[in-house]
Amino acid sequence: MGRLRAWLLGVLLLGPSAAPAEWRSLGPFGGDARSLAADPANPDRMYLGTGTGQLYLSEDGGGSWRRLEALQAPTDWVVDNLVVDPAQPEVVYAAMYSLGTGGGGIFKTSDGGITWTLLEGMRGQSVRALALAPSNPQILVAGTLEGVFRSRDAGRSWQRISPAGHAEIHSVESVAIDPANPEIVYAGTWHLPWKTTDGGAHWTSIKTGMIDDSDVFSIVIDPTRPSRIYATACTGIYRSDNGGKQWRRIQGIPNS
Repeated sequence: MGRLRAWLLGVLLLGPSAAPAEWRSLGPFGGDARSLAADPANPDRMYLGTGTGQLYLSEDGGGSWRRLEALQAPTDWVVDNLVVDPAQPEVVYAAMYSLGTGGGGIFKTSDGGITWTLLEGMRGQSVRALALAPSNPQILVAGTLEGVFRSRDAGRSWQRISPAGHAEIHSVESVAIDPANPEIVYAGTWHLPWKTTDGGAHWTSIKTGMIDDSDVFSIVIDPTRPSRIYATACTGIYRSDNGGKQWRRIQGIPNS
């Protein structure tokens, strides 16, 4: 989902000239498309997650799709984030949450979707955000209703890196990891963003310039200039040029 959000954000910021003249439906039909991720080495190979716990694969740029039936998730689980490991494209993570009471987690495949495993360390977590460190694909950060969690071993084990029971760092909607330094993590909550520069030992509120009570849907870091960050929220699109110390709202779409 992070790659899809980043691409869409780029289209919005660059203006109409960056978007295709027309849109056409690629399918698959009959579901709510919630997440989309492509193999960095082969962009025609795309994974799509739905709002009913299903995952589809296209190997021809969306011309045709097949359901990956080996992933057995409950029908009330939302596949909200998909992450492809750029170093090993056969490794894909699918982060989910339940529309019902409780439930959710992260599934992983190491064979391009043939088999899937529910990662024990995140079983039962309502996972709303997932990111892989660009500088180290072994490091993953997940945002859940309870807080922020990290794995340093490609999902085998997880540790909470946000304070348990923190009054603000919960209901995490988005996460992002600095491209060069995986100890720098951003977390967007249902109520403004936060940042750690030491892997979660300390957290700082980075809300200056944002309208209060902004639900931060996504955070995108410029890979060539990590101090430049974009955030989408219920109050608009924001940009920071100093690592989140100050935000300003930018023109991206006509409405909030």
